[in-house]
Amino acid sequence: MTDSIFFYALVGAFCSMDITFFGQFMICRPIFCAPIVGYFMGDINTGLWIGMIVELHWINAIPMGVIVPVDVSLISILSTFWACRYFIGMQEAAVFALVLAVPFAYFYRDMDISGRNFNIKIMHFIENGIKNQKYLRMYAGIYFGFFLFTARLFLFYLFAMYVGGIIYSGLYLQLSQFIILGLRNAWYLLPVVGFALVIKEFNIFRKLFCKEL
Repeated sequence: MTDSIFFYALVGAFCSMDITFFGQFMICRPIFCAPIVGYFMGDINTGLWIGMIVELHWINAIPMGVIVPVDVSLISILSTFWACRYFIGMQEAAVFALVLAVPFAYFYRDMDISGRNFNIKIMHFIENGIKNQKYLRMYAGIYFGFFLFTARLFLFYLFAMYVGGIIYSGLYLQLSQFIILGLRNAWYLLPVVGFALVIKEFNIFRKLFCKEL
């Protein structure tokens, strides 16, 4: 099992790419990527449990049209990495890692939106090249966009895993026993809440589908 932060940043970037940029083979889903990270870090049970919680709570976080969903892979991978790296086997620490990973994911979504806006400039660069019969611009634009997207993900994972890990471990050690007890209870309650959210989403879909019929 490896403990290299560069390895896990690369795994995270690869999984997050599957959301919108390449493939959509579902390796980005929390129920897959979190246990993989947990396995490599020697605690697959924590990864599986975190993946299940995130999957249930963000089951509707899928890219549709111009919607930019929150990166559920990032939430799953960061929380699993922090929990297994600093407090392996501690359920309350895993829940706290999950809580801390959510703001990082929403911050990255803002970065992703800015990156997509920059891609518009690349698209115009390609369009102008095609008009002037400079077809190599098409390949240059595709590869350059691929590089920017991958580099942004990889560097953000490196930053979040390292700096976020320091923040996470420091804050957790300052928590009171009352909060730690609450986090320990949340380990078992969060899946229950997640199942309720899934049922709610299913009922909404069922009503819309029946209305269309």
